[in-house]
Amino acid sequence: MYSPSSSHISDWARMREIITILARHGLGEFLVRIKLPRRWYKHSDPSGQNHQHYLSTPKRVRLAFEELGPTFIKLGQILATRTDVFGEEWTEEFAHLQNNTHPLPIPDIRNIIQAQLNQPLESIFSNIEAQPVGSASIAQVHRATLISGEQVAIKVKRPGIESTVAADLRILNHIAQLLESEIPESRRYYPVQMVQYFARSLEKETDLSAERRNMQHFSRLYNHQQQIHIPQTYAAYSNRQILVQEYIDDTLLKNLDFTGWDKQQRKKLAATLVDTILDMILQHGLFHADPHPGNILVRNDGRITLIDFGLVGRLSQQRHQEIITLIHALLEHDQFALQYVLSNWAQGEIINEDQLGTDVLEMLNNYEQLNSKELRISQIINDITHIIREHGLTLPADLIILFKCLITLDGVIKKIDGDFELLNHARNTIKNVLRHRFNIQSIWRHNKIQLHLLAQLIDTLPQNLLRLSKRIRHGQLPVNLNIQHIDKFNNQLDKVVNRLTMGIVTAALIIGSSIVMSINSGPKVFGLSFFGLIGYLLAFSNSLWVIWSIWRSGRH
Repeated sequence: MYSPSSSHISDWARMREIITILARHGLGEFLVRIKLPRRWYKHSDPSGQNHQHYLSTPKRVRLAFEELGPTFIKLGQILATRTDVFGEEWTEEFAHLQNNTHPLPIPDIRNIIQAQLNQPLESIFSNIEAQPVGSASIAQVHRATLISGEQVAIKVKRPGIESTVAADLRILNHIAQLLESEIPESRRYYPVQMVQYFARSLEKETDLSAERRNMQHFSRLYNHQQQIHIPQTYAAYSNRQILVQEYIDDTLLKNLDFTGWDKQQRKKLAATLVDTILDMILQHGLFHADPHPGNILVRNDGRITLIDFGLVGRLSQQRHQEIITLIHALLEHDQFALQYVLSNWAQGEIINEDQLGTDVLEMLNNYEQLNSKELRISQIINDITHIIREHGLTLPADLIILFKCLITLDGVIKKIDGDFELLNHARNTIKNVLRHRFNIQSIWRHNKIQLHLLAQLIDTLPQNLLRLSKRIRHGQLPVNLNIQHIDKFNNQLDKVVNRLTMGIVTAALIIGSSIVMSINSGPKVFGLSFFGLIGYLLAFSNSLWVIWSIWRSGRH
């Protein structure tokens, strides 16, 4: 149950609002299952028998998320990529989530900027356009001109959005804990871990100073590239709340008309975008996680500019190597390498390794029947996540942003050039990466690090063995047991002990009252011992409580 001990007192009003909206959209059965307070939505229709009763559950969840605001919309957009958890009907609904936020008026925007910069706007900007060039639930963007004459874009975060998002994330974390506790079948999807990873990503996305640092980093990585451009940022006029960056007066990809483009131009643009994103993923392990057509600007000569670096994916060294192995295994139809990577990724115990290998082989055989134009990266990701889901497993949270990026990239490439062969085009990139990975210098550098670590281990081995020997000799060797869901077990044990105690007290009251009744002394009521009657009444009420408690636990 939701309580102050599990969250901030100030979150209660927002929690009540969330529960009410979910119930109003016919999701009361879910609220009952996770044991949220029924009194908070008793005036709503928890069964869904209202004007939405004809809608499917995924559609009702999508409508509820849109009403709940930016945090839940962002969550739904991430869940749209979780094909390892949700079926097609769910992911399609989540993909339709839209922001319905009205832009802030220009006087409010000017006040926010002036308050953040703490100096008159006229001393920095000669003009700020009233009409925003972009507006979303977290921030909106206005074109402006610096006193020096440079054209810039000012990204301004909506006031109060950080506290709203923080409260929503605390509530989502608590709901995820209830899910794991009260709905056992949800545990294999690690809802708490999923929410925590989402929270870290969203907190970075709402910090515009983190976005500025991301842009500066990518600008350094690609400043030598002629085909890719990252806008310059102005650190003196930027902080957590506002971001001032170079304004790029090119055409957004989503608004680009390809009617005048020939086949070669389309192919060149698709290749430039694919090479850029794959280079980020495979060479640097750091990539723009949301390359949709609204974040890509295209010049007349085919050069591209990437904007909106609020969501950036990062791969650990191990995950980075696994991605390279996976793509190489797909290109070479290597069943065992692909099965090895999927086994590493799967969270949970693989019940049948042989069946997993069979499913992987069947997937690769299906690809052999397709020509390279028909095989798309989004299909491969869907097939991989389908296999994971069929085996009752789930993917690590850090892979979800990568898959989201690749699925988005696949859709963009399809729009630019429907005949572009992404995997075939990636062969050269993969070969270059593998060549770099297994060259003499790279191997020597890796082995040098490992030898250094081994030397440290050998150097400290005698001291560590001496400490271990002393602890064993004095019986001080600690053993830690990590038992999942021990809190729930303790609660159940408390309930059992409480009922047993009440049963013993009730039996003692009945026996004691019977003895008092048999002794003809003390005050009388209707000719019976007063204390005996009191004992019988207490025993009767205790019996009712025990029966009610057993009946209530049986319902849950």
